[in-house]
Amino acid sequence: MKRLFIHSPYFRLLAPPVFGTMVYTLILLIHNQVGQLGTLFSNQEVYVSMFLTLISFESMRLSILIAEKIRIIANALFIRTMIATLISTGLVLIAISTYYRLIIGFEISLTELFTFGVIFILTAVLYNVLYAGNLYIMKENTSRLEHERKLRENLESAFHSFRQEINPDLLYDSLEELILCMHRDTDTAEELIDSLASLYRYQLVHRQKEFVSLDEELSALRHLLRLANQKHQGQINWVNEMTGAGDIQIVPGALITATDSIIRNTLISEQSPLTLTLTREDEEYLVLHHVLNDRLMLHAESLDAFQRLQRSYSVYSDKPFIQVKAGYENYVKFPLITLDHTVAVAHESFT
Repeated sequence: MKRLFIHSPYFRLLAPPVFGTMVYTLILLIHNQVGQLGTLFSNQEVYVSMFLTLISFESMRLSILIAEKIRIIANALFIRTMIATLISTGLVLIAISTYYRLIIGFEISLTELFTFGVIFILTAVLYNVLYAGNLYIMKENTSRLEHERKLRENLESAFHSFRQEINPDLLYDSLEELILCMHRDTDTAEELIDSLASLYRYQLVHRQKEFVSLDEELSALRHLLRLANQKHQGQINWVNEMTGAGDIQIVPGALITATDSIIRNTLISEQSPLTLTLTREDEEYLVLHHVLNDRLMLHAESLDAFQRLQRSYSVYSDKPFIQVKAGYENYVKFPLITLDHTVAVAHESFT
């Protein structure tokens, strides 16, 4: 339901004739003039009643539109109803008095004026009750749709996180290399199986943790590099220039995710090997550095995981997780988290 029924062009065109006819019929019944129902649509008064209904409906609709824009009374439904009722009934009484005086040629009696006033007050109340009911249903539906949207987003997020924990691309690449190795080099195949099992074991064991030590992450990273080097014929080099890393904490899978993203989006060959260097920048960042040699088509899934890693560090640290490209150099900077600065927050896995 995108908008209220009172704003529908069909309602605005069809409701006044139908309701106006009902009002005229009611007036005939009140004055005991049922016999005129046989010539209902040949009487001028029935069209006057339709026109009065149109004035009533449109004036209430405009009153509601104006009230919705005035924040002071936007939520005071009773006040809005009273204002719309007074305005619409006043306009109807002015219109019927003018019709009697200019068209019929005499002033309308107080009894008839009172009758019209009561009927159109009830009309205004009914109109506003329908409007309030429609407004409530629309808000309720909007609330439920929003709830469903959030549930869908949570489900998609959980499924996406599950996929990232599994890392299907890494799994498929490793299995393909295993297929190639099994018949010609069983020792290498066993090493790949051990590395793949150790990497996934690390991800499953640590996925509920907030932080792990850098040493644990580096130990798991060696398995990723072993698997990647099998595919790239050993053209990926790792240089660790870190010293005193025992007290440094890192989001589980952060270094693995960043490294996997770099490998998947870099052209690697014997002529252009990839060298990854891990260093420490003062007391603020871990820095993963390599020479840029980007692929023409970047790997979308790894880039998404990289962005989620950025959002995760925005929770864990005041300093941002950043990537700086300077000329042919790329620097991925992880904010340092030490044991003294850890906080108890819900962990999101980005592997």
